[in-house]
Amino acid sequence: MNLRRFAGIAAALVVAAWIYGAVAAQQMGVDEIGTVAAGETVTIGGTTNLAPGNRLLVEVTPVGFGPGNASVQGGTSGTAVVVAGNDTANTWSFEVDTTGFEPGEYIVTVDWVEGDATASTTFTVVEAAAVTPMATGTPTATTTAATTATTAPTPTTAGPALPVAAGLAAALAGYLVRRR
Repeated sequence: MNLRRFAGIAAALVVAAWIYGAVAAQQMGVDEIGTVAAGETVTIGGTTNLAPGNRLLVEVTPVGFGPGNASVQGGTSGTAVVVAGNDTANTWSFEVDTTGFEPGEYIVTVDWVEGDATASTTFTVVEAAAVTPMATGTPTATTTAATTATTAPTPTTAGPALPVAAGLAAALAGYLVRRR
């Protein structure tokens, strides 16, 4: 194999690796939420390696919501902005007021506005507890506290870049070999 052909194949592989690295580097995770009482405000957040300033679309919808079941109510959507975090990950957060949410399971979907990175999780909304009197006669509301897990989120990579990059590299290598 001559040096020129070898250099061409090596260049194709470097370009393929660069494409794969640029696309696969876009990762995002969402923290586990748990159970919240209707009427509470919950902060949904997560980590990402996207640069600070990137916008994320956050959608909260009931699991049963869809064209065939429009009677299910609740949910919200909006944007979150990525802020600088520690050395390994940047963070984002989005507050949701669950007033008006019916008890049930909700899905949180987070999408990068400018790319393919996405993440999701679910949480449960329960009815707000009834007001119970204390020994002093002052009523206080009993609610279920929101639980936010601090476990590491499962990153979601963007797109099937490796098959595309490998296909491009193989096609280029085949072209260079046949050109001989």
